[in-house]
Amino acid sequence: MGSRATDNLRSYYRKATLPEMLRDPVAPEMPPTGQRSHHVNMQVAPQPWRQLCEIRALETWGLSLGELATSWADDQLPSKSMGIEDLDSDTGEGFTVPAGPTFNIPPHSGRRPTDIMRMIPWLDYLPLMTVQGTLRLLFPTQTADWRFSLVDDAEDRDRKVFQHFVWSYSGPGKPTAFTALGDIPRNPLVVAFQPPWILSAQDMLEFAQCRTFPRFSINDGRLAALEGKEQLWAKVWDTCVARKTRWFVLTSYNQWVFGAFSEGWTIGFVSLHVLQFDARDPTILEVLAFWVACAMRLPGWCGVPKIQEEVTAGPPRIPVRQGASGSSIT
Repeated sequence: MGSRATDNLRSYYRKATLPEMLRDPVAPEMPPTGQRSHHVNMQVAPQPWRQLCEIRALETWGLSLGELATSWADDQLPSKSMGIEDLDSDTGEGFTVPAGPTFNIPPHSGRRPTDIMRMIPWLDYLPLMTVQGTLRLLFPTQTADWRFSLVDDAEDRDRKVFQHFVWSYSGPGKPTAFTALGDIPRNPLVVAFQPPWILSAQDMLEFAQCRTFPRFSINDGRLAALEGKEQLWAKVWDTCVARKTRWFVLTSYNQWVFGAFSEGWTIGFVSLHVLQFDARDPTILEVLAFWVACAMRLPGWCGVPKIQEEVTAGPPRIPVRQGASGSSIT
């Protein structure tokens, strides 16, 4: 019989990898390897208020996401037993990502997804619950009133192909600031997701490698169209602005990218390498826990580079009759 995750949390995080999420036979076909998806049809239009103009790789600033996440895990995750059970009987939270025979974590037997809604339990029950429970153990005072919550916006025309969770505060009053750098937003992190038959491995790679975002322009009386990777950047930017957070994760479950926006919202920072669901050194759990810690400014956090840009009080304002996709709501 294996050990509890809490007997050596550092070793558990090093060994725990997400199980494979197989596609249900009735779900759309996966794009061939190396090809973009043809199922992408988000209603994202160019907008004059969208301030994003450039995307930079975190690694170009000497910030290796893998090394930072591994170092954070080494410093923050205990290797000695915490003397508690993996399952919290009060909240039902526990460690759910299998980690081989060393740890007594049962294999996941979730239903194969047919659409984006069927994909939600794979994210919610596996990586999100595990990271949420971990942060509650490590930083009980700071994270007692925090949890991952699904935001299913009925007014978002793209809700059948694009959804997101937020790491959100549910306690009374304002969230407590843990540093002298100002208040913590109520939703400091967005975890956006699309099914892998919509967001293919090639789509994720092009998103991570995108370096420019087109300025709003009208040619011959027509709006210049956005390419697929630009649509996705626009959607992520709009979603983060709507939730008033600069930190984000984008995933198809099969692939993961981690990023953030500059204080003035003009520059996007993104991990250069796309992580696979079963990645090691670091694992998805290691990077996700670290990224939440950064968004909340918990011990060991790391901020995105500061750049010279105009910074206003709070995020940009999206017109009232605009959805998170930038399309008019009728």
